[in-house]
Amino acid sequence: MTYHHNFFDGSQTRHPRVRIAETVHIFNNYYRGNEYGAASTNDAGLLVEGNSFEGVKMPTYTRYGDSKEPGRLVERLNLFVRSGKAQTAGAVKEVPYRYQLDKAEQIADLVRAGAGVGKVLLSLPD
Repeated sequence: MTYHHNFFDGSQTRHPRVRIAETVHIFNNYYRGNEYGAASTNDAGLLVEGNSFEGVKMPTYTRYGDSKEPGRLVERLNLFVRSGKAQTAGAVKEVPYRYQLDKAEQIADLVRAGAGVGKVLLSLPD
């Protein structure tokens, strides 16, 4: 599963919260004003990279709420602006595909430019 180029604006939690999965790839997302960004619990493996966290209390979690065991989370090349410290734990498998990672410093502008009403145009079948 892959999450990329999303704008999580003040939505507080579960961006995502993952349990029992390997490897969930979370890259080039913009988090602003959230309680937490990505959470890994119950031995889930998350690769969190190239994201921009602005005003996020806990950018990443490896143990949360009622989870019985911690998750595994690797973070790299993220930008933290007025945010807490990222929690990391363990190791995850690399993703089995190629992708282009945008620089975390560019993510806020890049994601905002493509987010919101009227930004995605769809052609519906007749």
